[in-house]
Amino acid sequence: MIGRVIDDDLFGICGRLRSIDDGYYVFLNYKTGKFEVHNRKNQSNTLCLVLPFETLDERTVRRVLYTRAERVREILARMERDNARAERARVSAATDAAKAAVCR
Repeated sequence: MIGRVIDDDLFGICGRLRSIDDGYYVFLNYKTGKFEVHNRKNQSNTLCLVLPFETLDERTVRRVLYTRAERVREILARMERDNARAERARVSAATDAAKAAVCR
């Protein structure tokens, strides 16, 4: 991988991530231009998440806390609810369109 490990930053985000889990570190991937959060404790693949933000700030800490493994059930349940809601909306829109076509 082409990039560099970020050990310290203006807002102390790297240190805050290490306080959550001492295996966390931030990597700036030069190829993608994205910040990545890795965990040295992971066996083969250390990548935990790719950050959608252009800077390291409080959003980084919140995103890492949100995506922790301890919350996987809650995250999956939310995804299922959101997917079901979207599916109902698609079915409703298709039904409405079909009714409108029949009425013409």
